[in-house]
Amino acid sequence: MRISTEWQFRQMERAIGRGTERLSLWQRRTATGRRVEQPSDDPVGTVHALALRQQVAQIEQYGRNIREAKLFLQATEQAFADIGEVLSQVRQIVTQGANDTLTAEAREALIQQVRQLKQRLHQLGNQRPDGERYLFSGQNLHTAPFDIVGGAMVYNGDGNPLLVPIAPDRNLPMNFSGARIADLYNKLTEIENHLLSADSFTLSNTDLRDIEQFQSEFQRYRGEVGVRLRELQDYETLYASRKDQLLGNLADIEEIDLAEAISQLRQSELSYQAALQVFSRVHSLNLFDFLRGG
Repeated sequence: MRISTEWQFRQMERAIGRGTERLSLWQRRTATGRRVEQPSDDPVGTVHALALRQQVAQIEQYGRNIREAKLFLQATEQAFADIGEVLSQVRQIVTQGANDTLTAEAREALIQQVRQLKQRLHQLGNQRPDGERYLFSGQNLHTAPFDIVGGAMVYNGDGNPLLVPIAPDRNLPMNFSGARIADLYNKLTEIENHLLSADSFTLSNTDLRDIEQFQSEFQRYRGEVGVRLRELQDYETLYASRKDQLLGNLADIEEIDLAEAISQLRQSELSYQAALQVFSRVHSLNLFDFLRGG
């Protein structure tokens, strides 16, 4: 009888222990919402989850690259738009300055306007959209791209593209060379000199033609920026959808269905309580037998 009683107690202890572990498991899963807490819970699923996380990490890196490229390209687009406005004003000045009947005072006013536009162009060329890196320096990001030396603008950038990976097989250039901005500045200096000398012929022919060419060129640059920004937007949309899909697949592996978890938790609680009740009854019966001397 003593051996049978000991065996019963051991069996009850094991049952209560298993019930305690199962109850604790579903309490944790219900609280955390996670099905896989350690690799041994689902070795195959864990390997798959690791691969999914690596894909998500790669997409997030591409997302950071895209945001950086958008910052530069949006600033570049605005700079080209501002340069376009400068060119429109210069064209008006050249047209007015080519008039032989222009008074000295009116000509001087046009000269002052050109000088102000040159300062504006210098500011646009040396801007830093993030407060640290120059927009038109090429890969010399921390070197101011434009200096004025002897009245002429000098380009200090290297003109090399900043390539940013946005896909496994796509590196997108997120900058433009600033060399033509220096050329434009120096062209404005020529126009200033032609206004000073009242050279209406050069203003109406050479200068006007050159400014119109610059207008066409910078409009083309702005269009190229727009193409790159649309490509970035397309990739951003694609990655957002792909990331949602990957996270959904990851959730299927690692997370639990809350309704199922609550059901399992209730079943575990009932099984645990039942085991305790059985243990209590067996313990009481054996104690009663002992008191009877049996």
